[in-house]
Amino acid sequence: MRALAEMDFEKFMAEYEKPSPLALRINTVKTDLVPECCTDKVPWCPSGRYYTGTPGKSPLHEAGAYYIQEPSAMAVAEAADIKAGERVLDLCAAPGGKSTHAACFNPSLLVSNEIVPSRAKVLAQNIERCGIECGIVTSEAPRTLADKWGETFDAVIADVPCSGEGMFRRREIAVEEWSEENCAKCAERSAEILHQAARMTRPGGRIIYSTCTFESAENECNVKNFLQNHPEFSLTSTPIDDIPGITRGIGGIGLRLYPHKVKGEGHFVCVMKKADGYSAPCKTQKLSVQKDAAKAFDAFAKKTLNRAVEYNLSVGNTLYCTPRDCPDLDGIKCLRFGLPLGDMERGRFTPHHSLALALRKEDVKNYIDLPSDGKSVLAYLHGETLPTELENGWALVLTDGISLGWGKVVNGVLKNFYPKGLRK
Repeated sequence: MRALAEMDFEKFMAEYEKPSPLALRINTVKTDLVPECCTDKVPWCPSGRYYTGTPGKSPLHEAGAYYIQEPSAMAVAEAADIKAGERVLDLCAAPGGKSTHAACFNPSLLVSNEIVPSRAKVLAQNIERCGIECGIVTSEAPRTLADKWGETFDAVIADVPCSGEGMFRRREIAVEEWSEENCAKCAERSAEILHQAARMTRPGGRIIYSTCTFESAENECNVKNFLQNHPEFSLTSTPIDDIPGITRGIGGIGLRLYPHKVKGEGHFVCVMKKADGYSAPCKTQKLSVQKDAAKAFDAFAKKTLNRAVEYNLSVGNTLYCTPRDCPDLDGIKCLRFGLPLGDMERGRFTPHHSLALALRKEDVKNYIDLPSDGKSVLAYLHGETLPTELENGWALVLTDGISLGWGKVVNGVLKNFYPKGLRK
């Protein structure tokens, strides 16, 4: 670290006597509201804010108004330079910070993958909470996806599992698990993930490789070896190259974020572009819809929505709006096939919580807006019914104008459809 910290070793070490900076990222998929707890902007992320207090307990957090994220980690999606309409794959996505950030750039398709099933479940919950419509969530090994899909994505984010040196201040377990042997294993594993990422990157597309470690074997050495083995890729510039405090990596490879140079933890990010060329069109997901589910959703939409919502896939009892350019998911462990619209059971259609979180108040005919600092919103989050003067039927529940869930009005009472597993 004396060598890597560029003659500022004492400043580097002194930073570890200070508390970790706290930050959140405003979820521009749903809102541009800046919570009152926020202070300064995160320099490399326009939607990032440092904060004080405990915003994770706020109803606005449950509504997906923001995502609590380590500030240096926000550099990854910003470096990706995602353009509207692109296909994006987040290869090691849990718990969802990079994926939910990538969604803010309006891709046509966002596939978020996590190999560990329990972590994939948390990932799917965060995709839901943030109101993301184009999100597919899978749980597979990178090689399985590469064998299935081939060159499909414009941007592949590979935030690989690493030795975690950059998180020593924030996570005690990172210190406890560290060893030279573990660093070597992480370098080997991330090299394999990079290779699979290359197989899924379209010609002209790019890989965004990142870690939260200072270990050069996992960072610059891995990138250097990758470029030698994949001459079709080359280093490319990023939108955050000139941010004060963010420094060039060893040998000019990638970018490093040091805690004594920026207000954040340790991070490494590097973008590599694939040469232009031809790739065969990938096989897409077959789409089909149960007639009864389609008919029931049409009736629901006519009574409830002001906005057209497309449906194109039924999986079991659930009706989905799946991105049209979704790759073939046959044989892939998939937790989320796009935006779940609702479930058809015993001839009755019930709208899905995900649909509520993806809607805005102008999208519905009936809504109730509860102040985020009031008792009524807490009662709703507890699962209680609420009095209302709304007309009978489904109503979107909002807090400070941001969608939170469904209720159903029956004779002056808003029956609570906030999911039982999320109730506080």
